[in-house]
Formats: sequence, structure tokens, C-alpha cells
Amino acid sequence: MNRYVTASALAIVAMAGPALADVTPQQVWDDFDAYMSNFGYDITATEVMEGSDLVVSDMTMVVTIPEEDGVVRVVMPPMTFADAGDGSVNVTYPDVSQIELFFVEREETVGEVVIEMTQAAFAMNVSGNPGDMTYTYSGDSIALELIRAFGDGEEITRDMLSATMTMGPLSGTSHVMQADGMRSIEQEQSLGDLAIDMVFKDPDGDEGGMFNMQLTGITGTGATVLPEELDYEDPASMFKNGGSVDAVLKHSGGATQFTFDEGDGPTAGQFTSTGGEFAVAVSETALTYALSGTGQTVALSGPELPLPINAELGEFGFALEMPLAPSETPQDASLSVVIGNFTMADMLWNIFDPAEVLPRDPATVAFNLDAQVTPFVSLFDTDAVEELGRTGGMPGELNSVTLSDFVIDVVGGVILGSGAFTFDNSDLETFDGLPRPMGQLDLQVSGANTLIDSLISMGLLPEQDAMGFRMMLSMFTVPGEEPDTMTSTIEINEEGHVLANGQRIQ
Repeated sequence: MNRYVTASALAIVAMAGPALADVTPQQVWDDFDAYMSNFGYDITATEVMEGSDLVVSDMTMVVTIPEEDGVVRVVMPPMTFADAGDGSVNVTYPDVSQIELFFVEREETVGEVVIEMTQAAFAMNVSGNPGDMTYTYSGDSIALELIRAFGDGEEITRDMLSATMTMGPLSGTSHVMQADGMRSIEQEQSLGDLAIDMVFKDPDGDEGGMFNMQLTGITGTGATVLPEELDYEDPASMFKNGGSVDAVLKHSGGATQFTFDEGDGPTAGQFTSTGGEFAVAVSETALTYALSGTGQTVALSGPELPLPINAELGEFGFALEMPLAPSETPQDASLSVVIGNFTMADMLWNIFDPAEVLPRDPATVAFNLDAQVTPFVSLFDTDAVEELGRTGGMPGELNSVTLSDFVIDVVGGVILGSGAFTFDNSDLETFDGLPRPMGQLDLQVSGANTLIDSLISMGLLPEQDAMGFRMMLSMFTVPGEEPDTMTSTIEINEEGHVLANGQRIQ
């Protein structure tokens, strides 16, 4: 299913550009056929020329699933490839059509899904020449609705499960090129607003629920390179043979609501955001992954929750960059996390702080780590990775780490920090099997004593434990210039000595 959805989206929805030369309806269809066959689909269809137009009907795409001893068979609606008269081709679908999916195991149909597709004012034009086609598309909307589902020996009726998805208005362009055994796709698209609605109910009981998700202002850009000889049973082979993916998807706001009832009362939730972004870039040598969101809220209630949960998060971010291929020299890696301006409802605060002793200001936790690492094996080499698991070997070396923008700002206490360390991988004895670090970490702390006093007054921290905390702080910090502030410099020198503010502690 994942392979079908991905390939179909790339093949049908992602295309564009000005005409470079003449292209015929047969050439456009042949390109679609070759592209889907590249993903392991066996395509059969009836091709009929009606004048200068090509009508493709009875299209069936079959993909084998060896591990399940089965296949997935997809029956697609008819397509018309019409000569536009200017060297380009217009591709059209019926305004209302059906997509049928059949799941077959050991030559027996074990599942079936029928989806109705409705489109409004959808148009696609293909120009260029074989091996260098450009596509442009637009439409008011596309809607999918579940019509019929069958599985586990019984039919799932629309009274049991109803599901719809709408998207639009849509527009986009894509440039598809073939050269040297590779197919590249560069695309830019606007998908408008997305809405997904599901309602489900147990016909034999009181269990049921609903799910609704809406995203506004969806846009995307991407560049994909695929080997024409792709081993679809080994997805990693795409990258090992020169393939790559670089995509960014954004939205300008979203809302999700759900309820479900297992017979003991409804559990409900709502999530909203003012925007978000997802980005991923993968090649044989490196991975970059990033996820972010703004203006997020959450509200949960239900019989298993002692009270409703309400919270807000002004900003969330996660970004990871890492090498994937073995190297004889250090490579860049990084990790960034931001959880900014987190707040929760007074009802939750009052559970553990009814007297409002602690400040209820928004909380923030954030840091950036930049590193240099030397990978020993390719993470796409499953045999090598499994061998490391059996032998306990290391997948690589950590050469250096730099910490920046380190912030912990919670309940009145603030810690700021930065630092940098290098690692001697030839010395695994000084730090008990770990490479010996050398460098310095600088910290600034404020509000620590006030926070300890507050926890004591709330009864959350006994006096004797508080004394131990204060003693530990005095060992690792020195007083700052302002009241209730302190600084700390933790250093590891080339002899492996650990020093706090110039005093050796190890």
C-alpha cells in the first residue's frame, strides 16, 4: 500500500513546465507505464486510439508481496490522453470514477476496498519529449470516499465505517527527466486545504467514534532521483544505486478532533496549530530530517483521565542530520530540539501547586548539537549492521561535539549553556571504555535557590535533601554578579582531569 500510494502520487500528481518539443499521447502513456513498472507493478490495460487521442481503460496494476505470499491488485479508472494540437497532451479522468483494491493471499481474495474519486475542473497537460517531459496540473478539488470494504471474512458497511477525504484547490508543476539509467522529478505544488472525516461504529455494541483532520494552505517542493532498474523488494537499494529524495511540505494551520467510546463514556481530544513544516532529504551518503510546528494546542478529556488536560506549545522543532555512508574522514552530524513557550491550564497546575507558589510562566527547553563523526559502515548495509549487533562492534567514532543555544527555562529557574569537546578514540581507558574527551562547558544558572525554597515550602523537597542540592551546587558553581545567580565552568583537560571552576574533582 505504501509503495502504491507513493508511486501513484509521484506519477499522477507531480508533473509540469513549458513545451520543449512534441510529445504524443502514446509516449505519455508509455512513460506512465514504465514508471509504475519501475516500482514493481505489472500493468495491463486496454489501449484504443480514437482519432488522435488514446483512451486507456480496464487498467489493472498488480504488485507481488512475497513475504505474505500474496498480491495487491489495483483497478484504476479510465484515462484519456488527448492530443492538444500544439505538441502537448491533455490527460483527463472521468469526473466520477472508482478505484478498486484487492488483497490476495495464496490466490484467494482476503480483502477488498472500493473508493469513489470525484474531481472538479481538474486538468493536466504534458509537454516536452520522451525522456524530458514536463507537466502542469490544476483543479478545484479532488475527493475520495470509501464505498465498500471487505476483510476478515466480512463486509464493513458504510454504517460501520464511513470515510472521506477532500483536497483543493490544486495546482502544480513538475519536470520529469530520464538519463543514464536514472529518472529525476523536480516538482512544486499547492494542494490547498485538506479535510479527512471518519466515523466508525460497532453494530453489535455501543463502541464507536469519529476522527476529523483539517490542514490549510498545503504547499510542497521536492526533487527525487530514482534508478530505472529499482529493486522494489529492497527499498534501500534505491539509495544505494544513486537515488535520492529531497522534499519539503508545509501548511499554514491545522485542527484535529477525535472521539471514541469503548462503552464507559467518550474520550475526546482536539489538537490545533497555526502552521507546520516537514522536510526530509535522503541519499546514499546522508540523511536530513526536520519537523516543526507553531501555535499548538491540545485538549483531552475522558473517563480514564482524572481531569481534562489543556496545554499550549508556542513552538516545537526537531532536526537531525547524520551521515549514512562509511568514511575515512570525519563527517558532519547535528541534532536540534526546541520546545518553546509551553503552558498548561491552571487546573493542571493546581494538582501539585494549589497555593500558586511556583511561577507559571511559559517554559522552554532547547539545544543545538553539532558533531563530527566517522562512520565505519553504511546504514543501508543490513548485513554489516546485523554483524555489529552480534559482535557488539561500534558503527563509528565520535570525533567532536559543540553545544550551543542550550536553554532550560522552567518554573523560575533558568540554565544557559554552551561548550565544545573533542574526543580521543585511541584512549578508551581513562573514561571506562569511552573515548577520552577534552574541552569546556560553560553554564549560567539563575533562580536555583529560589526554586529550592519554593519546593521546600510546597512539601515536595525535604530540608535534608535540599541541603544536599545546595552543597552540590556550591561544589560545581561560583556566585554570579546578580542575586541568586551562579556560573560554572566544567573542563576536561588533555590528561583526562575533570575540573569545576579550576578545581580538580576527578
